Amino acid sequence: MKYSNLPVLQICTVFLLGSWIGFFEIGQDFSLYITLNLVIFLLFLISFFVVKRFPGTKLMFTAFSLLFLMSIGFLNTKIHLPKHQDSHYSRFITIDSTLQNPVIFQGRIIKALKSNAFKDTFELQIQSINSKPYEGKVLLQIFKRLGSNLPANAVVSGFGQMQLFKNPQNPQQFNYKNYMATQQMSHFISAKYNSLLIEKEVGFSFLAFGEKIRSTIQISLQKHDFSKAQLDIIQALLLGQKQDIDPETYDQFSKAGVVHILAVSGLHVGIILIILQFVTKGLLSFRYGRVLRNSLVLIGIWGFATLAGYTPSVLRAAVMFSFLSIALNYRRKTSAINTLALSAVFLIMINPYLLFQVGFQLSYMAVISIVILQPRLSKLYSPRYYLDRKVWDISCVTITAQLGVLPLSLYYFHQFPGLFLVSNLIILPGLGILLGGGIIIIALSLFNLLPETLVTLYASSLDALLWVVDWIASQESLIINDIYFTKAILISSLVLFFSLILWDSKQKLRSYFILNLSLVVLLLFIYMENRDQIQQKEIVIFQTYRDSQLGILIGSHLTLFSDQPQDIESLELTYHLKNYKTLKGIKHIGFSEFKSSYKINPSEILFILDSIPAYPKENFEPTYILLKDSPDLNFDRLLQDLRPKQVIADGSNYKTDIERWRNSAQLVGIHFHSTWEDGAYIFPKD
Repeated sequence: MKYSNLPVLQICTVFLLGSWIGFFEIGQDFSLYITLNLVIFLLFLISFFVVKRFPGTKLMFTAFSLLFLMSIGFLNTKIHLPKHQDSHYSRFITIDSTLQNPVIFQGRIIKALKSNAFKDTFELQIQSINSKPYEGKVLLQIFKRLGSNLPANAVVSGFGQMQLFKNPQNPQQFNYKNYMATQQMSHFISAKYNSLLIEKEVGFSFLAFGEKIRSTIQISLQKHDFSKAQLDIIQALLLGQKQDIDPETYDQFSKAGVVHILAVSGLHVGIILIILQFVTKGLLSFRYGRVLRNSLVLIGIWGFATLAGYTPSVLRAAVMFSFLSIALNYRRKTSAINTLALSAVFLIMINPYLLFQVGFQLSYMAVISIVILQPRLSKLYSPRYYLDRKVWDISCVTITAQLGVLPLSLYYFHQFPGLFLVSNLIILPGLGILLGGGIIIIALSLFNLLPETLVTLYASSLDALLWVVDWIASQESLIINDIYFTKAILISSLVLFFSLILWDSKQKLRSYFILNLSLVVLLLFIYMENRDQIQQKEIVIFQTYRDSQLGILIGSHLTLFSDQPQDIESLELTYHLKNYKTLKGIKHIGFSEFKSSYKINPSEILFILDSIPAYPKENFEPTYILLKDSPDLNFDRLLQDLRPKQVIADGSNYKTDIERWRNSAQLVGIHFHSTWEDGAYIFPKD
């Protein structure tokens, strides 16, 4: 395929590049960005009139056109950044003011999010804080109470504690602060239900409308003999709500390589489009029937997107199939690549933060791979019979989709399901039946016409799905975990993938050269990253609750020092060590008890002070001191006797002691680090 013949793709690519560049902070005033855009627009207009008179300047016109498109994407991102929004709360709320006193707030519920055992969580659009009008989104956390669920579009006012999301407390942990930033939230408010005043459903929103319909469907289905696991799968497959799925069940779908079927996406919307096209075909015999048919199909697609809660995957699919529907109904040829690019631009214009959301990235990578690579792969074999043709078709789609998401999934999840092809061959053929049957089940249940025989039959099919997933996920030996995959390897893998995408059969020599060069670069980065991993050295004091842990990492071996004897296997499964082990490429973890001192390097010593605060007072000046188990000592005298450069207090100490020690250290100009507030301490390298 010659991508030079797809101007829409080129335009969209440049716009998306500008949108990405817009997230880089260059510290300039917003008025400068406006001025810059106007200047580029004027240059674009001048080049447009010049090229009409002097055709030889076409290259200049193309350059200014692309630059103008990039500047539009750049400006669009800058407009969405909180620092350029005059009334965004984050520009006026300081950490000190919110920590000292609760805030009085008012806002509108956007949607409910996944709750935990202690708190219900909601996405809240702020309207005012401390009686001053503000804008922006926060995460509202309400301590659980029976009946504490809040409907979308409800106006909530009350008081609670407002805080910034914190950075992870241990190295290589999931950065929840960065994740919430991609959701356009930098703060959260914790409140109790009895401190809130709730005015339900003020005004109209499509999210609230979709939530109402989902609630009605859920209530109607609960009247029948479906188990909780079955209802959770129905909600995920047909209603786009997977937050209630048991974590263990979700993990099994992930290990089986079919977690994508739990996210309402192109597969689901495509089936809806086929059904709508078939049902409305008769309208073509009437005057203006084509317009009416197209309108009904679009209403159906976006109605389904409303029902599914406008998740990124369903939004992408709804936009793409909307363009496709228009092209089909008006009998115009359309490129799937152009349609895909236009859908991405449409979504990024509304929300540039989608660029950094994992689901959005995986969704587009999978579809790009299927659209471009699946036709090439399918030509390698021409089945003679119906059955093997269907098997080959599913295999081609599955392999190309997996190839597209492989670099990102290895980087984000460090796991590869070895049986992904088998699981998709078994599950995908029956998925259409499950979706179509589910639509019938929901429709009949809403009209109280659902017979129990049909309930039993559909429930059995869901049980069969769960059994197949459970069996495949239980083949632990075929699931590769803890894959060492760094950002450098990710980037080089993506370069290789797109060199395969850009393959041109009419220019094989150039294509072979680019492909082989990309492969060499990938292998070189793999070698360099593994070499660096073997040579790595790091000493870290982890933040652990009421415990002390000191880790010394040399190559792929971690020695963990702790006072509490622990089983190594259970130790590796603890959250902070599991991530650290995977992302550092650790193969072995050894356990040992604390020593009184450690040599950090030839000239620096770490000295440990625990509940028995004994230390040598003469000719002993350690560079670092670790305080653990809240030692009862005269801290001012300790600083005077040992004169350390850095004092570290870990999570085994009482917070009152830590605060007292911090104040004393600051008075004499000694650096103080508390893992409670500052996170794990990583010793500087030589």
